[in-house]
This record gives sequence, structure tokens and C-alpha cells, in this order.
Amino acid sequence: MQYCYWKTFLYCDTLICQEPFLSSNFGKMVLNIASKIKFCDLCEVCENIQKSPKEKACLILRKYITEYRKLGERLKTEDQQAEISFYPVLRLLVPKFDRERSAYGVKEHALAKIYIRILCLPKDGMDALKLLNFRSPKAGVNQAGDFAEVAYFILKTRCGEGKKFTVEDVNSCLDALAQKHAAHDPRGMDDELTRLLTGMSEMEQKWLIRMILKDMKLGVGHIGIFNAFHPDASALYDVSNDLSKVCTLLHNPNKRLHEVEITIFSPVRPMLSEQCDIQKVENCMKNSAFYYIETKHDGERFQIHFMTGTFKYFSRNGFDYTDIYGSNAMTGVLTPLLSKQLQPGVKSFIIDGEMMVWDKNIVAFRSKGDNIDVKSLKGGSYLQPCYCVFDILFYNGEVLTNKPLCERIKYLNSLITPSEGVVLQTERNIVKTKDEVIEHLNEAIDNKLEGIILKDPESVYKPNSRKAGWFKIKPEYTGGLMDQVDAIIIGGYYGDGRRRGIISHFLLAAAVSKDGEPEEFHSLVRVGSGYTMAKLEELIQKMKPHWRKCSPGECPPGIIWTKEKPEVWIEPKNSYILQIKATEIVESSSFKVGYTLRFPRVEEIRYDKKWTDCITVSELTDLWQRASGKLYSRHAYSIDPEASSPKKKRTSSHQPQLGKQFCSADVSTATIKSALLEGKEFCVMSDYNGMTVQHIETQIHENGGKFVKNPGPSTFCVLAAEKNIRVQSHSNSKQYNVIHTEWLLNSIASHKLLPWTPQNIISVTPETEREIMLQYDVFGDSYTEMSTKENLKELLSKLESKVSVQKISVHEMADMDIELFSGPSPMGIFRLCIAYFDIPSEDDFEAFCVRKSLELQKLDFEYYGGIVSTMIDDGTTHAVVHSRCHTRLEEIKLLNRERRKKIHIVNENWIKDCVDQRRQMDERNY
Repeated sequence: MQYCYWKTFLYCDTLICQEPFLSSNFGKMVLNIASKIKFCDLCEVCENIQKSPKEKACLILRKYITEYRKLGERLKTEDQQAEISFYPVLRLLVPKFDRERSAYGVKEHALAKIYIRILCLPKDGMDALKLLNFRSPKAGVNQAGDFAEVAYFILKTRCGEGKKFTVEDVNSCLDALAQKHAAHDPRGMDDELTRLLTGMSEMEQKWLIRMILKDMKLGVGHIGIFNAFHPDASALYDVSNDLSKVCTLLHNPNKRLHEVEITIFSPVRPMLSEQCDIQKVENCMKNSAFYYIETKHDGERFQIHFMTGTFKYFSRNGFDYTDIYGSNAMTGVLTPLLSKQLQPGVKSFIIDGEMMVWDKNIVAFRSKGDNIDVKSLKGGSYLQPCYCVFDILFYNGEVLTNKPLCERIKYLNSLITPSEGVVLQTERNIVKTKDEVIEHLNEAIDNKLEGIILKDPESVYKPNSRKAGWFKIKPEYTGGLMDQVDAIIIGGYYGDGRRRGIISHFLLAAAVSKDGEPEEFHSLVRVGSGYTMAKLEELIQKMKPHWRKCSPGECPPGIIWTKEKPEVWIEPKNSYILQIKATEIVESSSFKVGYTLRFPRVEEIRYDKKWTDCITVSELTDLWQRASGKLYSRHAYSIDPEASSPKKKRTSSHQPQLGKQFCSADVSTATIKSALLEGKEFCVMSDYNGMTVQHIETQIHENGGKFVKNPGPSTFCVLAAEKNIRVQSHSNSKQYNVIHTEWLLNSIASHKLLPWTPQNIISVTPETEREIMLQYDVFGDSYTEMSTKENLKELLSKLESKVSVQKISVHEMADMDIELFSGPSPMGIFRLCIAYFDIPSEDDFEAFCVRKSLELQKLDFEYYGGIVSTMIDDGTTHAVVHSRCHTRLEEIKLLNRERRKKIHIVNENWIKDCVDQRRQMDERNY
């Protein structure tokens, strides 16, 4: 028996019926509405929405959704099991908010290369260059900045009719693309994209590209799309982060969701904080008698869900990272430790907090500015994730979001026992006045923290709300607390959207000076915010005649950049300085300076400054060293009339006196014993090995030298034994040679002035540094002098700390194999394999032989790129069981049957044969 369904779609205001489609009721096949909708029809609807004014666009979308629901009802009358959810379409309309599908790892440049290959375009041809340089106005007058539009016009004369893909087909292909990206399979990704792109018309490809790039440019935002589907859709998504749940619960537009539930294992959009200037904090403290102050941690916002032994971890955007942190007490890098800290009686919870990186070596947190990805941490490292919890939304079956914060904290206190480096409750203090808040902010500044969070104790938890009683206070929100950086524009990038076709982002640089004049300009940061369109247009107009197109692989004279390359460049003498505000200076290999600015934005365009007045690399280094990279070190102060009024100068009958430690040595009675240091002036900064500064100064005098309390132009060197504030200041300035005091005492003992070696040097001037580099290598080993036993020991002890080792993940190694060998490396046969070796523990002779055999195979496995696991966990890919010992074979098979992701159970001969053949053999034969 066959059933006929009529497919209906809405184009603009006209409902068009198309040809019928047939569906057989053979077996128990479940009808899916997504398999009956042609992808080209959805693209046509998107096209009409984009071309219409906003009000009409919303009307088109509502009518389309209405017809979709009607079609679903007809399918339901024929088959009650039919899948009629709007989810397959909604996830394509708002791809940025689809949390079920992970990232594709594909951007415009990768798509451009695929199109060039598919279309057999000459690499230097006009169309290929348009795709690669799509932001440039030369790509097309109206299309510049929009890759999908540029591709559409290039494909217009090259594509077939298309219309062969359904919405279900496209979703399946995108799922496969995401899976292949997660599996680090670039060739598989290419195959999926090629299959999609070669079977579509130019219009279908345009909208597919926008779905892949997650930027639809419909002219209707996600809230407008949610509202067109259901009035409560946006509110439900805020607490669930689940498009599928939105489509399921709100399928009927006439039923309202009066109370939005928080449910276990469904991510909730986190509550947000409002920015607050410390000088205006009193305006935020009017609702309650007291407020909570919490430390603002510099980590990743995470929710943890727990019920009956199962954990789930969700990022602030609703992505699931449970596979990294662990779903139970036996898996992951955090859950095995965290589960031990739960207090008795805890059955379920949802907690909100910050995932930090704990450094076991320094026993402290590391920040995101250290370029550490919290989500990529693995076990066995000196770095481990540590969760700082600050709120609770759900506890033992009860939703707590409508309870005030002061009550939620009580639940939090009975939930987890804190443990250093594993889980901590965010430090919380009570404040009542503005001065107390200022005191806490200054303490955060001293501790190099991001800032503080001010919370109303009566605030309820409102997902995705930024005006609900939480305030974040950072030094950057208050004028006068931040150091600004004056950097010069050396390059530009074309924008998109309303900045399409114009240079909207800039590459900035710092100068390398010689004799006060800039010699070179090294790239420092890319910036694209902080200015209005009017200011941007004025700046572009002034620079317009001087822009030049960048040549591939080359830097212009006097300008150096590395990974971050601009699309156009400008000579510094024709450029302008931008005053940049940022939170801190962080290390980065993408810029020539070796540093960059975190969260940069333009504070002011400095037309009043010459191009030679930009910041220098040495000044930037001083800023970085002064406050460990933070661009704020000044304290905030309460501004009130009494505090700012002049006060009477206090008088004292006592004359001020210098402390003994600051007085110079009395050498009036000392005699000169030798002329070893004659004509040389020294400045002694610190005691050494029980000898006071005055005693060292006396020895300088006795050997014919001079000493001063502050160094000057004639000072031979500064002597120090420790890095106090004064020594650090002179080291940073590079104006003086700062030498260890031990060098002077050794010279006096040897009765000759010894040469400076790297072991003696604390810091030196650039001139001295060049001289030292001619005599010693980067490790301090002399080119001309024979090494002594003591020198060699010291050299080797420092070698490890000076050598920079770049750690490469196994997935990166596998990618390198493909690039270098056009496939797997013969020396990396087991590169992506993680194996558990079932080594028997018995002590008889047979077990001994099996154990030795497996140990040898384990060495081969590791030598050829494999990773050995001590247990079977979520990452394990193989279990190796010896062919003569099957004691635990059935147990391993049972464990494998219970796993969602199966492992290969093989014997030791699989490893032997793989090594012999220099490739991975088929596991089924072993």
C-alpha cells in the first residue's frame, strides 16, 4: 500500500504546491519530514527572507513554519510514529546555536582552496584570487567581504540544476563533516565537502556555505527566528541551550510554557554580569544592606551536572566536554578527583563556576593569558583542571534558580568539600560600602587578578541575563588605572557586514630603535574595535592614498610580521598611531615582537603624535616585566571632597635621618692596598654572603676603585647579589651592566680583573651583550676557553631551563605525517592508537614468558607512535591480549560490548606484523 503526501512550501506570499512524493509503508520504517523537504526549497525561502524588509521577512518565516506544521500533521495522520519536529530546519537557520553538532573546522580560506580544486581554477587566475581575497573590494563591488556571495557569482555559470539533496541529507553530511574534523581526518572532510558542493546549484551552495560558516546574514536575528517559531522559544533556549528540546516542547504554537524548567544533563545559558565602574559602584549597591564580593577568575565558564554517579560538563556556550573531564569516577582528568569530594547525601546537582588551570609546580592558578587551553588538559601533567564553583541551580531534585543567592549559598556549602587543585568554592566576602569594594579591587590588582564580582544577596538566577544583580568590576572599566600602548598601523584587513569593502581591522607594530630613531617595526597586535564608523572613515580617508597590496611570502622593507599577515600594508612614515587599551600583555608566536595584547580596543586615534613616537619593543618589554604582563598596577581611590582637599603639613622637631643600610662606607681611615680597580666606579646594590654593602665598598676603595650610591654615566658596573626592586629597575633599563658581586670578590682574590662570563651577568647593556655573544654561545659556553668540570656541571644544569621544547599533540603529529609522507608515516604506524596491554600478574614460568613478550611488544608499540594506557577508558582504541594467555579475555569482551565506542581486541602478532609491514594491518585477522 502506498501513501501520497503533498509537499507544500511558501515563496514570498504565495503558497506553491509541487509534485507529490511517495513513501512506502514497508516494514516499520518511520517517516521523517526532513527527508521529504528538498534543500533547494529551504534555500529559496532563505533567499526571499534576505531580500525582504524585516517585518515582511518575519511574516514569510511565520507562514513557512505554519505550512511546515500543517505538513507534519498530515504525516501524523498517516503514521503516528512520524518525525515532524522543526529541529532539522531550525538548526540550519540558526547554526551558531546548534550545540548537538560540534565544530566543522572549516573557514573561508579552506573552502576557497576546495573550490579552486573542484572547479580546476588556475591558482593565479582572477576567480581563484577572488575566492582567496574575498574581503578585498576587487573581489566584486557588492560582494566584497561576503565569501558566500563571491562564491555564488563565480559558480553561476559552472553549476548544474542541483535539487537532489533533502534537508535530512544535508544534516547527515554536516554531521559527518563535524565527526571527521573531530577525528582529525582532513581527507574525509574534503570528501564530504566535495560530495555536497558538486551536487548543488549555485544558490544552494551559497546558503550551505553560510550554514558551514555559521553566519546566515538573513537580516533576521536568532531572537526573531525563535519568536517566529514560538513566543517562548527564546526563553526556553536560554535555560536549555538545546534546539531539539525547543522544537519538541513548543511544537504547538498555541500552548505557552509558563514555567521554564531546569533539567539535569541539559545545559543552561549562564547568568551574566553587568560592567561597573568602581567610581560609580554606589549606584549598584542600593537594593540590599550588604553585597557579596567574589574573586573574578580568569578561566572558562563551566556547568557541571550530576545524577546517580554520572557527570556532564558544559561550556558557557553549551558544548559538551564530558569526554575530557570524565562521565564517572573512573574516567577523565577531573571527575575521578572531584567525585571524592562530594558530601554524603548528594544525589543530583547543577553547579555553575569557572574551570581553571592549577599548576602543581608553583601551587597556584594559571590564567588564559598563558595560552593554556583548559579543555585540552590531560592527566599526568604538572597542570591539571581545577573547578571553582560559585553558584548552584539544582540540588537533589529541586530547582533553586528562583531562590535568592544568599539561600543558594547554603546549599552550596553542603555540597562539596573543597580540595586544593581539584575543586574550590570561590572566595566570598561581605561588603557594605564603596570603600570596602575599592579595597578588594586594589587587592585584586596587587595579586594580578582580572578583577572582582559584586553580587546582590537577593538576586535570583536568571539565565542569559546581564542585568539581574551581578556586577563585574575590572581596572579597565575605570579611567586612569590602565596603561595605554601607543602602537603604529603597519597593515590592514578588509571587513564584512556593514564594513564590507573597507579596511576595518589593523595590524599594529612596535618600533625597534637605534640612537633614539626607529629602525624597524615589528608586528604586535591586530585590532578592530573601539572606534565609531565616523572615526574609522576619517582615518581610512587619510591613509587611502598610501595603502599597498601585500606580496605573498614577503615583508616590506623595515617592517616584519610572522604568522599574522595583513592584506594591505602602509609605510610607517605615512601611517598613524593608535592608543590601545588592553587587559594584559601575553606571549604569542603570531607576532614578531613575541608578545601581543589581550582584548585590545582602540581608545583614541593619536593624530597629534608623530609616527616616530610609537612604543618601542624595549618599552613594551619593560611594561611586561613590571607587572607580570598586566597593564594595570595603579590603585583605585575613593573620590570625595575631603579626600581631595589639601591637608596641613605636619611638622616635626626631629630631623630625618638615613637608615644605616643606606649610608656609604666610611673610608676616611682606610688605606689603598692595590691599583687593581683604579679608574673604575662601582655602585653596590645589595649585601653578599654575610658581607654588608659598606664592607664591599671598603674593599673597592682599598683596591683603588670608587663607589657611588646611584649609578651615573661614568659607572663601570652595578654590583648585586639578589634582584631587589632597585636591581630589577636597572636590569630593565639596560643602561648599566649589572654584575654579580662574586665576580668582584674573585677578581680581588686573583689579583687581576677577570673577564665577565655569562655566569657573572645579571643584565648588561646592548653593547656589552653583543661583545659577550661573540665569545659565548646562547648556553653560556665559551668559544675559546676550555670548560672545567665545575663549568660543565653548571652549564648542564641550566641547559634544560634554557631550551624551549615545543610540545606537539599526537593529532598534530598525525597531520604532519600526512603532509610529509602523503599518508601515515612508516615510523608512526600506531600514531593515533591508545592500547591497553593485558599483562598477567601470576608468578609461574608461563606468565613470566607472556609478560616479557608483551613488554617487548609494548616497547615497539610506543616506539612507533602508540600511547600505552594503564586501563581501558574512553580514549582506548585497542586491547592487546597474548595469544597464550586468555585469562581476562572474556572480561574484556564483556566490557567492550557495554561500550558505545568499541575497541579492537588483538593479540601480540598484530603489533609484530604491523612493524614488519610498516603499516597498520587489519585487526580482524588477529
